[in-house]
Amino acid sequence: MMAENLAMQYLTGQLVVSYRTINRFRVAAGMENLLRELFIELNLQLKMEKLVTLDGLYIDGTKIEVNANKYSFVWKKATEKFSAKLQEQMQVYFQEEITPLIHQAIELDTQESISSEQLTEFAQLLEEELAGLSQDIEETPVKGKDERKTKRRKLKKVLRKVKDDFSVRAEKYEIYQETFQGRKSFSKTDHDATFMRMKEDPMRNGQLKPGYNLQIATENQFVLHYDIYPNPTDTRTLLPFLETYPHELKTVVADAGYGSEENLLTLDRMGVDHLIKYGLFDKEQKKKHKESNRNLANWTYDGTADSYTHPEGWVYQFDHLKHSHTTIGFKQEIRVYKAEQPDLAPQKGLYVNERYQVLKRKESQVLLSDEGSHIFAQRKVDVEPVFGQIKACLGYKRCNLRGRRQVKIDMGLVLMANNLLKYNKKLTKN
Repeated sequence: MMAENLAMQYLTGQLVVSYRTINRFRVAAGMENLLRELFIELNLQLKMEKLVTLDGLYIDGTKIEVNANKYSFVWKKATEKFSAKLQEQMQVYFQEEITPLIHQAIELDTQESISSEQLTEFAQLLEEELAGLSQDIEETPVKGKDERKTKRRKLKKVLRKVKDDFSVRAEKYEIYQETFQGRKSFSKTDHDATFMRMKEDPMRNGQLKPGYNLQIATENQFVLHYDIYPNPTDTRTLLPFLETYPHELKTVVADAGYGSEENLLTLDRMGVDHLIKYGLFDKEQKKKHKESNRNLANWTYDGTADSYTHPEGWVYQFDHLKHSHTTIGFKQEIRVYKAEQPDLAPQKGLYVNERYQVLKRKESQVLLSDEGSHIFAQRKVDVEPVFGQIKACLGYKRCNLRGRRQVKIDMGLVLMANNLLKYNKKLTKN
């Protein structure tokens, strides 16, 4: 472009910049800090010009496909399945094939998995046994058939099996388990990427593709903060995302994907105002749900007896407390109520998370208020159009780099370019 385009030559002062220079710049050391400082400077400039206030964040996420082979998947369930089969094969093989051949006893714990390090030690024992046997054959040759040579051939076969098969596969599965890091999959060509369902699905078969979950916080359609995450759901991204926000946090507005008990509770403890839909908020506003017997609001609670009464008259008495943990370790306390007549009642038990119920009632009141509904309605026209602009207008639907660090830098450059285009448009209009 620099060699052929006169306009670009004029803008660069006749300095020819090749694509290699641009690529080296994108992955250069210090680019993360540079982009962070650029976003902070732009945010402050926008605030000074009263284009943003930095008081409220409209948060949303989208999935970005990465530059990784879409058939390079590694699944956690498959890895665990094949790893367990390998352990069974090794236990049987060691007891039946290896132990009878060597003089040194090998003790295996059937309850513990055999690691690749243990296999390396076993291979060393086999090599020592093989070396001693070969030396014995050379020093004391026997005419005719020699049983020691038969044993040596078996030892060589067993050694190859341990070194070239068991050890390699065990090490591979160990590396896979370390790479998952709480995920269910990853790509062999980009270990940080996770297989997700993309919105762009031209084949309409729900194919999983390697990608990242891009999270952005906007105001007046300017991206104030961004980050990428390997997990496909938005719920687990909110708190880490807000922790890295460089300015004072006042109000957070987000959709139903972020309305978990942990997120709402943590924001309350932080003293941050929030308008976040929870999972069943829209369903609760429908007439059918309001009149349904499944709606807990239609049940009668007796605080003295600690019991719930079904709209049709069935009584559910408190039975016990159930403590559970989410996938990220958040503790939940659920009160379990059992029906007095379980065989006749429409449902045998009732499970109530009282803390989450209080949080949802509080959130519902804010969302249904005039001010809250007005602010939440603004979310659709503030944050969602940004994704359309970078995908449709800028044509950025797939990352060109691999690795979380490189993808984050590339994404930051795209979002900064979109901010500058919008800023220039507003300046031109004024």
